[in-house]
Amino acid sequence: MRARKKIRLKYKKERVLLSDVLPYELPVIFTNRYFYRYLVSNGIKFDGNELSWKDGINKDALAVLNFIFSPYLNKDLTTSTNNQEKISNKTVSIPFLYKIQHKPHRLRRLALIHPMNQIEIVSFYEKYKSLILYYCGQDEFSLRHPERVACYFYYKDRLHHTLLGQKTDKLELFFNEYENLKTYFSYKEYSNIYKFYEDYRYQNAEKRFEHLHKFDIQSCFDSIYTHSFTWAVSGGKEEYKKHLNGKAISFGDDWDNIMQKMNYNETNGIVIGPEFSRIFAEIILQYIDKRVKQNLLAAGYNFNEHYCCYRYVDDVFFYYNDEKVLERVMSEFEDLLHEYKLCISKEKSIDWERPFITPISMSKIKIDTLLSDFIRMRKHHQDIDILEDETDEDEEIEDFNERKIDDAIACKDFLCANSKEVNRAFKSLMVENNVKSKDIMNYTLAVISTKLESLLKKFDKKFYILRKSVTQEYRKDECQKKVSQMEKMLHRYLEGLIEVIFFLYSDCKRVNTTLKMMNILNNIIIYLSNNYKDKDGTTIKRFSSALRDDIFKKIQNEIMIVFRTTSFDIHAQIETLYFLITLKSMPKQYGIDAKSLKNYLAGTNEGEFDISKLNALSIIILLYYYGNSKAFENDKKHLIRGIDIKYNSVNLPDARKDAELMILALDLLACPYITHNDRKTMCKVMRINEAQQTLMEKYFRRHKFMFTKWTNVDLTKELGAKVSQEVYT
Repeated sequence: MRARKKIRLKYKKERVLLSDVLPYELPVIFTNRYFYRYLVSNGIKFDGNELSWKDGINKDALAVLNFIFSPYLNKDLTTSTNNQEKISNKTVSIPFLYKIQHKPHRLRRLALIHPMNQIEIVSFYEKYKSLILYYCGQDEFSLRHPERVACYFYYKDRLHHTLLGQKTDKLELFFNEYENLKTYFSYKEYSNIYKFYEDYRYQNAEKRFEHLHKFDIQSCFDSIYTHSFTWAVSGGKEEYKKHLNGKAISFGDDWDNIMQKMNYNETNGIVIGPEFSRIFAEIILQYIDKRVKQNLLAAGYNFNEHYCCYRYVDDVFFYYNDEKVLERVMSEFEDLLHEYKLCISKEKSIDWERPFITPISMSKIKIDTLLSDFIRMRKHHQDIDILEDETDEDEEIEDFNERKIDDAIACKDFLCANSKEVNRAFKSLMVENNVKSKDIMNYTLAVISTKLESLLKKFDKKFYILRKSVTQEYRKDECQKKVSQMEKMLHRYLEGLIEVIFFLYSDCKRVNTTLKMMNILNNIIIYLSNNYKDKDGTTIKRFSSALRDDIFKKIQNEIMIVFRTTSFDIHAQIETLYFLITLKSMPKQYGIDAKSLKNYLAGTNEGEFDISKLNALSIIILLYYYGNSKAFENDKKHLIRGIDIKYNSVNLPDARKDAELMILALDLLACPYITHNDRKTMCKVMRINEAQQTLMEKYFRRHKFMFTKWTNVDLTKELGAKVSQEVYT
């Protein structure tokens, strides 16, 4: 057998835009993929002082660059004879701050930074990547920190090209390998905190220590003082002030300055959401960890002998036997955190005695049992573990013979999803273990998604054989009878499963859970929508129209219930609106009607919502859903009037420094659902004259997108890319 050829990709430095600068909690149609292509294709670079671009750049592409940097330029780049320009050091911008549901009655504020700052981060990573790795490898406590620049390999074989799918343009083919990267760096040790609970370190510590004290740092990212980063990389606050303050610009000063400039010159708190902010915090916390360890050693307490300490971002796990060790370490942490303007969250501090098992861990064990009991495939009255299929996974599904037909007809396997029992048991589980739905919902939906995919693959092995027999009119009657039975069984199963996930979701409407819901629903939609393709290219109908129609209506009805029973929150706008993207992926007849959507936004059956209060993400989702549909023509006009009011009400010396208004303007210039005249008011506020508007619109006619993918959305691909980038669950 010939060995597969392993190909190592040489990454471009701009790939940081794909992994480290955007918050995870953004609509799946919003991406930096096309911004990345714009920069790479045009050789655009910005190091904080000098902006440059490649020779021969098209004038329309240069007009876009001119707009992004226009607040900091003294001239129009489209008239420049050079391919570089000096930029003022006073490149201060206002991040786009938006809120998401975090906990009951508590929101989390995330930040999307100005495109100019995003370009600057590219040069910063390229210049300082080695120092970032050095300062992220300073202590033994950290469970999640950059270890090396990520490498990416793929195998050049038939499977690789199959997974790429059909590509319709060369640009897509050129860039697709880079675009689902999780992070710029590879991480050690854990990508997710719950992996630690199941790891040897956790279990080994339990064998050696009787007590565990867990605490976290209160409002860590909101509390970080940006100057403290320079203290951490300079050997401490006093050392910096004594020897380095006011001298040559250092790595610490550079990053401190960038973090301030992108956050409207704030020194208290850093932007929340991007991966680079987690790295910024990690370097500060690693320095504190190192100091704590040194001070404990000086007091006679050795790591791994008298205590064990692990930290995942801002969560700390401290194992010990002697109370004196705990008292000393808490005193050390409190003093050092205070020195760096941070403090411990007292209300989140928890003590455990051996065995160390958290309510969340106990709940997850019971969730596995619950879902195995009630969402399963049975065979002759015996349960089958649908994740362990005894058949050969590599066996071609197209392999078609008499024996397989006999087996398919005789098969008595059946699907079971007892929604009432699941819902009742899940409520009981939360009460018994004293956990909130937010603590276990992501895990639960992830397990359901995995089980569903595996189960549908098993179902297909028999169902395909029967469908092919019916198509070829071979033993047609008996095969058709079995097909009808299996369709009814699948119908009951999918309806029950949809009831379960929406019941669970009703108590935890957050961005992460909405994305997982979308992923499950998309898998069902794709599965029911696609037919079989035989080896010779013949299409074999998979399911009846009646089955698809009933399940699609079920999805539509459940989403409509979400809109009817959820109040639109002006402070956290995007969670429920995400479902419009799912509805858009279905045939038109399964969408939400204009009146229902208007009522949801208004909050009443008769009220009128001030649409100018929508943030850029909500505007983008609504415009995407409205499209060019005549049913939403009046609503789109109303939305455009709201956008005009939004821009006209800006109370800033220069609206172009506002990341929300800049990003929205670029997407509106690219949007195929509004006209040149619809953009006039926005262009006036953003100081875009007629000639510049025409040039930028010309660019977007050629390249279509900047941040929002307005058309031809492959929801499966976008959800896959999104799920792969999740940091916390």
